[in-house]
Amino acid sequence: MREAPTLTHAAPFSITMLAEKNSAQLHEGLHLLAAVGFADKAATLDANRPIFNIGLPLLNAVACTEQWLSPTPVRYGKHASITYSENDQVLFGHLLLEEADFSDFRQASRDAYQQVFELLQQRGYPYLLRMWNYFPAITAQQSELNRYQVFCLGRQDALDAHGNFAYSPPAATAIGTQQAGLQLYFIAAQAAGMQLENPRQTSAFLYPRQYGPVSPAFSRATVKAWGKTQHLYISGTTSIVGHETLHTGDPLAQLHETLRNLEALLEHGDDTLGLPVRGVGALTQLKVYVHDRATLPLLQAALDSYLAQQPHAPTVLYLQGDVCRADLMVEMEGIYA
Repeated sequence: MREAPTLTHAAPFSITMLAEKNSAQLHEGLHLLAAVGFADKAATLDANRPIFNIGLPLLNAVACTEQWLSPTPVRYGKHASITYSENDQVLFGHLLLEEADFSDFRQASRDAYQQVFELLQQRGYPYLLRMWNYFPAITAQQSELNRYQVFCLGRQDALDAHGNFAYSPPAATAIGTQQAGLQLYFIAAQAAGMQLENPRQTSAFLYPRQYGPVSPAFSRATVKAWGKTQHLYISGTTSIVGHETLHTGDPLAQLHETLRNLEALLEHGDDTLGLPVRGVGALTQLKVYVHDRATLPLLQAALDSYLAQQPHAPTVLYLQGDVCRADLMVEMEGIYA
């Protein structure tokens, strides 16, 4: 696993993976922003700090914990259901809500995002950079809509209520779990990042109405300059070209289409913003969400072969989770930090 990179030019965090037995270890001179584990059930592991498990099984052979590390001292706090940390440049937050506490899933989603926006206003970090959203039965029907579409409605309700407070769509992921609980975590900053869209894909916030009464409020990636250092946060990316799913029923072809989308995004970022990321292998981390565990050996072998042709290789995590369209079998996201 990669060690935490040296933090220079005011970068406010790094991300490193530690084997489960060493998950409490900190690199010398660094402070813990957050620790993210992977398990069958979502859980808040610390009442005062964002230390938690995502409710998705890790399919890698070695259990590990994702640490977000700060070069400067960190303050911790709570707001409503959110546990957060901040270091005067970035805020990291996490919340886990039980749907049973709300009248319906739209209200739960609206309340979750209202809590997020209230916290950002209160603490002075008005710009969301990256969001992760996890909840069960993501493609299950609820009346005329599926649950992902209902989630998008609740999120939009919160945006409307807060007047789109300092909001440009952040990079985001939405993945279905196998157990109860609406779980969000996120990073926000005091100054905005830059949206990066993919020339091969329709921007999600411009999707036609066939995908739901409101469009998904996320961008394909966010680029954030921290002093002289640039970070790249890539949204969950799938086998979609334009706005249509390709290669239905063929997870291997969907993986390769997803890689073409990632390559196109990075090339566009280089052409328009001068990003320093030269190819998928140059990313710090990839997460691969796999719908059917039985397809893992096929997908892993293909991705290993692809990355073997790159001069570098990111840390790769395979997680079992459902994509927001029932005809999609694999999704990938990435970070360069």
